[in-house]
Amino acid sequence: MSEITLQQVAETNAASFSSAADAWSRVASNLDAGLEKYIAAGQYLPAVWPTGTAAEERFAALRTELSNTYEPCRKISSALRTHADTVLSLQGMLSDIQSECAAAGLAVDLATGTVSSKNHLTDATEAAQVAGLVQSYNGQLNELLTRARDLDRETAEALGQLPPPKPGSGKTGPKIAKEDLAALAGKNPAQVRDWWNSLTRDQQDQAIHDFPRDIGWLDGVPAVDRDKANRFGLDLEKQSLNDRLAAADSWYERQEVLHELGRVETIEKGLQKLGPRGLLLGFDTSAYSGDGKLVVALGNPDTARHTGVWVPGLSTTLDSTSGNIERIMKMNNAADALTRESSGDVSTVYWLGYDAPDLDNASVFENERSMAGRDPYLDFMQGLRATHETDGGHLVAMGHSYGSTVVGEAAKTHQLPVDDIVVAGSPGMHVDSASDLMVDPKHVWAGASASDPVAHSGAWLDSNSDLVDSSPLKEFAETTADDLHGVAPDTPSFGANSWKADTHGHTHYWDDNSESLQNQSRVLAGVYNKVTLNNGTPPENWR
Repeated sequence: MSEITLQQVAETNAASFSSAADAWSRVASNLDAGLEKYIAAGQYLPAVWPTGTAAEERFAALRTELSNTYEPCRKISSALRTHADTVLSLQGMLSDIQSECAAAGLAVDLATGTVSSKNHLTDATEAAQVAGLVQSYNGQLNELLTRARDLDRETAEALGQLPPPKPGSGKTGPKIAKEDLAALAGKNPAQVRDWWNSLTRDQQDQAIHDFPRDIGWLDGVPAVDRDKANRFGLDLEKQSLNDRLAAADSWYERQEVLHELGRVETIEKGLQKLGPRGLLLGFDTSAYSGDGKLVVALGNPDTARHTGVWVPGLSTTLDSTSGNIERIMKMNNAADALTRESSGDVSTVYWLGYDAPDLDNASVFENERSMAGRDPYLDFMQGLRATHETDGGHLVAMGHSYGSTVVGEAAKTHQLPVDDIVVAGSPGMHVDSASDLMVDPKHVWAGASASDPVAHSGAWLDSNSDLVDSSPLKEFAETTADDLHGVAPDTPSFGANSWKADTHGHTHYWDDNSESLQNQSRVLAGVYNKVTLNNGTPPENWR
């Protein structure tokens, strides 16, 4: 293998590796779909060949072989995607070094991988300073080149370890039982991922079909498999509810079932709105789930270079799914237009994994709902880190209104594995400073419209005095609204980057062509230097 040069790094077409990764991913998906059809067709084998044990053995062998072809294809896709993403990062670093050198009057020779001064310097002090710069940049280039060569070797090794399976050499395993899932209790998402990856594809498919609701909510299972399980589970739920409706004896029972059926149809409409890139990562339509739970994504978070997980806030229910899906779609489109990569490299997730508070009771002024959402959100985010196909994905926690308090509760544990936090219209994040949320407060971003009542609790109480005075919330709200949620994160004293919000009120941060929408999307895309700020200092752009 010849040595990689900086010239080759600069000229490598990363998109070709991304395209190859996508192609192998499609092969894996088609194999998986073919396996399902093969298994479905096999149910008729005993009827047409009741005494044919040889036929059954051959059927089982082909099923195992097809099952075990899936995993090598998936791993090839993952290796190529990691290669593409890392090349893009290296190219970004190299471009930055070239720009800095040009500004300092230095020349970069990509063929030799060295930096030199363009000028003949006679002043000893200036010459020493330039010599120091040259040495520093040469060190950075050497480190970059080492990383490029390591990447080339690692990708070759990863692909070399994946020969195609030989006929008859595939392995199978015992059926996954309820006890196997129970044994996962207390396991973290990375451990769940390892368990899932230890299964054959045949076992994974069996688990998806036998326990769709369990697998669908299991953090550490890849997004495409959760989607498969949840869609199957949603179909079963709809069938079960229709059966209950047909057998209902009372008006009350019929209304309860019709309400849950309405929630199922709302989810189906949401998936239709998301289109072919939509993924169903979790749902709960039961009355026991409060106003319902739903987690959907636009774009695969396991392969995207930029993923934002957005938590909605005040008064959110399954009935508001359509409008909230429009919000993540707008952020997805705006962020995707800002990335250097090919189109479709952004994933936005709508995470209604908690019971959001309502205005008609005291829950909006309390922190119990956000504390209840903390651990599920942490597990979900840690699961995304565990299942991402590369080590370099840009993961962003995003929250609106009361949803920002869920993000705050998760972040202050210092176990939230994100690169940035972005909130809009936040009443407070249950901490006094941005540094309580992330080690580098420059990666905490907050925006609030001047006319947003929720972002400023006192203003809300003033403007809604009639509502508060005529409700049991009056005394409670006046004494606790500001205390429980803490400092508004868009205030200078909080220490976050305060992005400009040019929209009005509490619900317009996603208006088309607004700075409010663009600023959230700029952080999601990692182009921090393009965010317009009221105060704060942006970090270097994410690579």
